[in-house]
Amino acid sequence: MTNRLLSSMPSLLENFHALPAELRKLVQIDLCAQALRVWQSYCHSGGCLRYVETVCGTQQTVDIALPADAFRSVMEGKDTCNVQARYGEPICAMQDDDLEFPDDIELAYYSIYNLFRRYVLADSIDDWLIVNQALSAHGESADVAAILESTMARIGV
Repeated sequence: MTNRLLSSMPSLLENFHALPAELRKLVQIDLCAQALRVWQSYCHSGGCLRYVETVCGTQQTVDIALPADAFRSVMEGKDTCNVQARYGEPICAMQDDDLEFPDDIELAYYSIYNLFRRYVLADSIDDWLIVNQALSAHGESADVAAILESTMARIGV
């Protein structure tokens, strides 16, 4: 997905990177709010939210509130809901292929996780990675250039 995004909107990419850090963060927050809606829609439509953790063989249920809690923590500037600890199991399960989502849902989930890591945990996460993942949450057929352009216009850049 990254190559498609980069090739379809080089000027928007350049414009995003030229923004001051605080405006890049606002773009990321807006895009992740959209990704959160994608995640919530998936959960409410009955998407797969159970998996078997293969190391122990235990049945697990996805914490559907976790991305919203992570987003809220970003807005509050601190880990208000023990988000860091709660992400441990599902991220490992996704990396071990125990927990699988459709690509757009996985990217919505990761975009919010990485937004949390970047702005709450102060991890070194590339700004464009968060944008790329959040835009990719809209699916392969989405006009990601238009979505990014609209987001940037909405925050006044």
